[in-house]
Order: sequence, then structure tokens, then C-alpha cells
Amino acid sequence: MTSTVQSPRKTSGAPRTRRARQRWRPGYAGPGTYLLALLITAVFVIPLLLVVITSFKTDQESKVLDLVPPKVWQFGNYIEVFTTGDTVRYLLNSVVLSTSVVAVSVLVCSMAAFVIARRSSRVTSSVYTYLLVGMIAPFAFIPAIRVLQLLGLYGTLPGLVLVDVANQMPFIIMIYVGFIKQLPTDLDEAARIDGCGDVRIFFSIIFPLLRPVTSTAIVLLLTYAWNEFQNVLFLMPDNQGWTMPMSVFNFQGLHTYNYALVCADLIVTMLPVVIVYLVGQKYVISGMLAGAVKS
Repeated sequence: MTSTVQSPRKTSGAPRTRRARQRWRPGYAGPGTYLLALLITAVFVIPLLLVVITSFKTDQESKVLDLVPPKVWQFGNYIEVFTTGDTVRYLLNSVVLSTSVVAVSVLVCSMAAFVIARRSSRVTSSVYTYLLVGMIAPFAFIPAIRVLQLLGLYGTLPGLVLVDVANQMPFIIMIYVGFIKQLPTDLDEAARIDGCGDVRIFFSIIFPLLRPVTSTAIVLLLTYAWNEFQNVLFLMPDNQGWTMPMSVFNFQGLHTYNYALVCADLIVTMLPVVIVYLVGQKYVISGMLAGAVKS
């Protein structure tokens, strides 16, 4: 008696699975994704185009805020921005403030992160925890004003630099610590065998290796310091120390209904930040991810 073995019936499950995998493979973007990206882009691009186009209109044409190009492009609006008020001084103040905040923050935060990452103790752990808590704690202006008054720095650019550095110190130290912890300690031990101290180890060996995260810190700090408005408003009572965001606030008060001049001043204020971010955006992404991936 012979028995026949029936071969299993082929099902269409495998092709369906393959099609589903192809449909939902990583990197696949459907029509809904493109539509959402288009809507998000429109939300950011349309207001920017409105400001750019309006900045080249005449006073009469700017009364109507639309995306219609001007009949004659008025480049004189930008000349008037620089010749009216103290825009040049505000621009110089912003440059001095931004570069100072970047230089002090990178130096202080990288050195502090080196100590925290390489010296495991209760003191360093407590300091690091305190810094992390400072990221979510609200900034207290009244104590800060009192401290600056006692130091004789209230209403000065150095005092404003100290406050901006203190505000950004927790986050910058955090990204530095995450990166330094990935560096092998064998580098430190080999340098000590050759007679190097901690300071020389940091500046000769560790700091050059921090280039990716330092590039990220520079872009973030420049963007923050250039756009800072609240600290300038509370800590700089004299307009001699105002920066570009405060110039927009002041310029809008002087030319309330001349939207062409106000938009031109906005472009002058945000153009340096846009250039810095476009040039350094790849360093921001790589630097932020560098401290999150274990070697």
C-alpha cells in the first residue's frame, strides 16, 4: 500500500510579506510624508518670503502684506536701516557679545567637562547633577541683577557675557562630557608616562579631539547669543549696549507703520545667524550624535 504525500499548498503570504516589507522599508516615504513635509516647509518659508519681499517695497506698497513682488526693488531701505538710529553700533555689540560668549563658553565648558568625565568622585558627580538641574530651572533675573551690581558689571557687556555663559553652561558641558567619555583613558595614561600634566594633556591631546562637538557648540552658542533678547532687555538699561534683537524692538517703535523698513531691519538682524547655521548645520548634527554613540 503506497501512501501519497501531498506537497504543501503554496500560499501568497510570502509575496505579500515581501511587498509589505518593500512598502515599509526604512527610508520609504509615502505621499503623506511628502505632503506633511511640504506643509511644514510652507509654514517656515512663506513668512520668510513675506519679510524678504516686503523689505524691498516702498512705504505705500508695504501697507499691504502679500507675496506680490514690488514694482521697483527698493534697496534704499537697507541703506536707511544703517543710517537711521544706531544700527551699526548695535551690530558691533552683537558681534562682540557673540564672539565673547563662544570663546568663554567653549574654553570653560570643555575644561569643566574634562574634569567631570575623567575624575569620578562625589564632588564631580554633585556638580554635574547641579548643572543638569540648572537646565530646567528658570533663570532668576533679580538675584543676577544684584550680583552684577555688586561686581560693578550691571549694564555692561562683560556682565551680559557672564550671564549668557552661565545660561548655556549646563547644556554645553553635557554634550562635552558625553563626547569625552568616549575617548579612551589610555591617551591620558600614555601622556602622564611621558611627563605631561593635566593641563597639557587637555590642550595637547584632548581638546584637538573635541573638534566635532566644539563645532556644534560654536554654532549653537552663536545662534543663542546673537538672538538673545530677554537678557539684554533686563540687564542693559542703557541703549549703548543694545544688540541687534533690541534694535528690531526699537526700530519697530520708531517706524511702526513702515513695514518695509521694519522688514529690512529684520533681514539685517537674522542674516548672519542664517549664514552661520547653513554653513555649520552638518557639524551640529554630527556633534550632537557623537556624544550619544558608544565606541
